[in-house]
Amino acid sequence: MIQPMLLPNLPCRGRLSRCAVVLLLLAPWTTGCRSFGFGHDRLQPEPPLLSPSAATKLTAAVGGPPLPTQHQLALSQFLFFADFDLKSYRKQLEELGDLREQVYQELKLPPAATRIQVYIFADQAKYREYMGFWYRDLPDRRAFFISQPRFGGGDDLSVYTFWGDHLRLDLRHELTHALLHSVLHEVPLWLDEGIAEFFELPPEYQGVNPDHLQTLRTQSFRPDLARLERLTQVDHMKKPEYREAWAWVHMMLRDRGEARRVLLEYLQQLRQPTPAPPLLPRLVQVYGDPNEALLRHLASLSVPKAVSLNQSKK
Repeated sequence: MIQPMLLPNLPCRGRLSRCAVVLLLLAPWTTGCRSFGFGHDRLQPEPPLLSPSAATKLTAAVGGPPLPTQHQLALSQFLFFADFDLKSYRKQLEELGDLREQVYQELKLPPAATRIQVYIFADQAKYREYMGFWYRDLPDRRAFFISQPRFGGGDDLSVYTFWGDHLRLDLRHELTHALLHSVLHEVPLWLDEGIAEFFELPPEYQGVNPDHLQTLRTQSFRPDLARLERLTQVDHMKKPEYREAWAWVHMMLRDRGEARRVLLEYLQQLRQPTPAPPLLPRLVQVYGDPNEALLRHLASLSVPKAVSLNQSKK
């Protein structure tokens, strides 16, 4: 087994791929059929969420690759699983427990008690083998958050990834998705990703993503929230959409108090089972022209001093 790497002190640069939310709408296990959130039906194995021992027996029975369940560590709302000793890395993982409080406090959401299971494979090969067997229709990503309806009501929330220098950012991103879905009934795709991008970097970044900021300033960027709000398919969210979604969330949380109230009230509405209307008309009432307001907001931003100092020491 490859020895796991320590979490880096600073997030890695030049990410090769993005994380994505995938909502799986499962048919009963006996049918062997599932319906993805983005509209593909396939007859193939379906891994229900079980106890570690039951999951091991199931994968052995069907010949599939196993989950890493030899070791487990509970922190906050999360239950981490791996085939290497997680206690040695408790300090690095504790930041993710702090993420829970950061998300709920910033967004004024009630804390949830729903357990979020996090499976960390020892290397990319084992991760790809498992995801390719059980979730063969998924795009190639380093990490996934998956929500599966539970028999009897509610959802099982799980994150899958592998250990490496990507882990800090990817887990913060995917666990933000899981935290949102543990308290909200439904989250529009663009907003789900924008909030995950906001919390992806550690707290000292204050929600500013330097890479996103630089790219949006140097390209001929024209914001279009109306278009973002029409996106419903995961594969429609590419890097430009991730960047724009982050920018809208950052402006709402860090620009005007009125815009912040619009977002927080909208999130409360998403806790209800009835679909929420588009957000853009509410921002029009605050800014008049939200697209121009976003360009001004991006022009006013700077990278926090604490981050600049850390980067200069590298």
